[in-house]
Amino acid sequence: MIILTGAASGIGRETAILLAKEGAKLVISDINEDGLNETLKLIEKEGKTAEKMKVDVSKPEDIKNMIEHTYKKYGKIDVLINNAGVVRVGPIDEFSDEDYDLLINVNLKGTYYGCKFIVPYFKKQGYGNIINLASVAAHIGQVNHACYCSTKAGVLAITKALALELAPYNIRVNSVSPGATDTPMLRSDVEKNARERGVSFDVVKKEFEEEGVMGRWAKPLEIAYGILFLASDESSYMTGADLRIDGGWTAK
Repeated sequence: MIILTGAASGIGRETAILLAKEGAKLVISDINEDGLNETLKLIEKEGKTAEKMKVDVSKPEDIKNMIEHTYKKYGKIDVLINNAGVVRVGPIDEFSDEDYDLLINVNLKGTYYGCKFIVPYFKKQGYGNIINLASVAAHIGQVNHACYCSTKAGVLAITKALALELAPYNIRVNSVSPGATDTPMLRSDVEKNARERGVSFDVVKKEFEEEGVMGRWAKPLEIAYGILFLASDESSYMTGADLRIDGGWTAK
């Protein structure tokens, strides 16, 4: 039984479809109901099914209720994937408290709440697997991304610390750090960057593509395969690790 947040689009959607195709029982969630419904339709198109729940990960009661519901209904939870995230960018001296609060509440606190509320159930059943979505931004600096980078670096730190804390309970904790991935979130980031600089979308897109060494953006499915690996028993000796799927960005 797998819980996946942020399943309405991008990496979350592709991960949900892939996991379903692999035979996983899923509870998928997002704040975007329309996108979540579309993900469910795509899963059903593959002849599979999943349960969907509208969840705002910045609200602890939403996450707590989702986890409680899943455990009561299915009797166990094998994996929690904290995928939900947002991006806001801009110079730090112009960055609004509202935008920074959003980044912290979704990217950082959303991950924290997921871990906080799932751990008692994992301890009770004697095992568990947490996968957090960090980012290449957790490892490098990016112009106008200081606030976003800080939240993703926090996700990476939570992952490492919890891996040590939870190992005695047979609970694994790992993260995935995607590089530039062709998702609605990245496209909105590029569009904003292009508008502010007075250049075309393609100019900024090319800059992002050249950050790695493969000369292109990742497809969301390429990230989903990494998440699938961490969710499976094939990664059973991994904890406290970060899987960088970044096209060589951080190797330079």
